[in-house]
Amino acid sequence: MRTIATLLVVSLFSSLLAGCGSFYTGISKNTVMVKKTNQEKPDAEVEYGGLLSEDTVKTLSVNAVNKYFGHNLSLDDAMIDTSSLDQQQIKAVLADATSEMDMKQGFLVEYREQLIKVAGGIYMSTIINKYDSEDMYGVVMNAKDGEVIGLSKVNIEKRTSSPTESKKYKLTEVVGLAEQFIETMGDYEQDALEWDDSYYLNGYMTELYFKNKETDEVALSLLINIGSGEVVGFYKDIMTVLQLWIGKRMYSTSVQKRD
Repeated sequence: MRTIATLLVVSLFSSLLAGCGSFYTGISKNTVMVKKTNQEKPDAEVEYGGLLSEDTVKTLSVNAVNKYFGHNLSLDDAMIDTSSLDQQQIKAVLADATSEMDMKQGFLVEYREQLIKVAGGIYMSTIINKYDSEDMYGVVMNAKDGEVIGLSKVNIEKRTSSPTESKKYKLTEVVGLAEQFIETMGDYEQDALEWDDSYYLNGYMTELYFKNKETDEVALSLLINIGSGEVVGFYKDIMTVLQLWIGKRMYSTSVQKRD
């Protein structure tokens, strides 16, 4: 279980980007969007230092999976493993990811606001359906208030097949699907974000990045299964920053720009 959890934590940062390099032109027209279901967030139990207790983290993590993926898991239905990174560890990851990249200013200045938001660090949870070992999720949340800043369905099925050209949407249509999902999230004002023209492609998975129109800072990334059109994950704030820079470092030649 610990080995699986470690691999999933790593996947939250980079493994979903592995094997990037193909130019993307579309996704399957048999599109199914993940729907957000209404579910009340329980009162967060604070354990120490103003941070959430482990039991609360587990509860909120399962609730997030149920909320965004229309699941019906209970704590008894899932194997859950949690780990954490404090702010200094997050800075260390970001320092390593940006060490060989050109930046106008250091990451401590560039991402000051994102780092302030995670002053208490982050919790990362691995959730595996007891009755279906391939039904697996990764959740990242702010350790202080339980806000979900990273969520993905980890697909461990065969990755060799890809949609045929005749069953693909154009990239602009994919962006449209992403924008529809952002509206359902309810976390951003209408038209507050815009696609920054870059994305990564990993087999049948693509990751689109959106920036804040006012600040021009990257604010959100969405993971989309290009075979089904399903949005299977998102990253916000500091997690988006980590995704972006680790991806740039590992696959700097794979970021595609729209002509």
